[in-house]
Amino acid sequence: MIDTHCHIIYGIDDGSRDFDSSIKQLLAMDAGGITHAFLTSHYFKGHYEYSREDYLQKLEALQQGVRERGAKIELIPGFEVFLSPSVSEDIQKKNLTMGDSKYVLVETELNGLYDDFDHHVFGLLRAGYKPILAHAERYVSVMRKPSSVRSLIERNVYIQINAGSLTGLYGEKVRQTAWILVDNGWAHLLGSDDHVRGTYKNYFEAVNLIKERIDEHTARLLSREHPQMLIEGKNIPYKYVHVERHHHDHSRRRSIWRRIFG
Repeated sequence: MIDTHCHIIYGIDDGSRDFDSSIKQLLAMDAGGITHAFLTSHYFKGHYEYSREDYLQKLEALQQGVRERGAKIELIPGFEVFLSPSVSEDIQKKNLTMGDSKYVLVETELNGLYDDFDHHVFGLLRAGYKPILAHAERYVSVMRKPSSVRSLIERNVYIQINAGSLTGLYGEKVRQTAWILVDNGWAHLLGSDDHVRGTYKNYFEAVNLIKERIDEHTARLLSREHPQMLIEGKNIPYKYVHVERHHHDHSRRRSIWRRIFG
């Protein structure tokens, strides 16, 4: 399994507070079956800004630390970029991508996706980047209308959901929204969004819930296959679920939704 979103670099944002806490969490991840983790520290101009060198030094210290303790987990650079004017320039200058790929994990205000969201995303696409909207299920506008993410996907935006959302960590409305996205194939990547505030369990619980509620293939797509394509810089399919509606009679129209994977 691969965690595509976590805040385990210590002392750089609102995530882990210190080296030892980060090491403890990484060892728990490794023990549970996490093979790779993108350490996606916040990058928010005017709030969370730091040098690439400082970030990499801490990542390398953590990688060495888990190796010395016998863990095999691979740590990959990544950032959660808050969309703002000129953010494309920052991404290019500071290489704020997911690993060596052109994928960029982005976020904006949770109150909703504002009018300038499309403008910022278009700028990223035009510059050759592949935006991934972090924790899409937590935005108020998406909770009000989950189907709105279809238009984002059609405009070449990938969708990442939090494991904790599927387990109810953020409340019932977020939980319902997250499952709607997964059920309809409107989610591409699963991440823990772990901030080292407790045990690392939601990711594993979410994967098991997806297996039970949908199937093992879907769980593998979100937790392994799509994230592996992220690592390799390959094109993740925007659509991977086809829904067919069958009308059984003329007097009463009924629909059966069938999940067909390529």
